[in-house]
Amino acid sequence: MPNLAPPTAAGEPLLSSLLAAGDTRHPALYRDLAARLGRQAPSAASETRVHWQAEALRVQRLFRHR
Repeated sequence: MPNLAPPTAAGEPLLSSLLAAGDTRHPALYRDLAARLGRQAPSAASETRVHWQAEALRVQRLFRHR
């Protein structure tokens, strides 16, 4: 059985937010992904886009110096 990495810690941004950070035209996709990972995202599309972009920036800052 492969060694799986632990899930993203509750206080850290979702690594998955980077998958399509350059194309945030489908906020429902991000909302669904966040929900599957036990996270919440805003229900309004425009708010989801802002949240998604903010999460992607947080991931980049977090891992820039690791």
